[in-house]
Amino acid sequence: LLTRALASEEQLEGGQPAQDLLSVEGMDEALANVLVKRGIVTMENLAEQSVDELLDIDGMTEERAAALILQARQPWFAAEKTTSSADESDVSEKASEKACPVG
Repeated sequence: LLTRALASEEQLEGGQPAQDLLSVEGMDEALANVLVKRGIVTMENLAEQSVDELLDIDGMTEERAAALILQARQPWFAAEKTTSSADESDVSEKASEKACPVG
């Protein structure tokens, strides 16, 4: 996380969008540069925004803002799913241990 924060700071100082921001589906370089001027340098920064916070950008529609934010939040959902699967696996193992005690 510290490395990510430092990289974000460096990107902001240089006025360049991070590669992950540029890789968000529906993102173009012009919009990424507008976002950088607002302090939104990384995909994580974009994910933390609300639709209303992006609507005052020229040409931004509610639909596009929502789609961009949703795309930027995809890693959150993937991490949540992984955590959820791991929790289910633990429950399964514990239930199995109770059903068939060893020893």
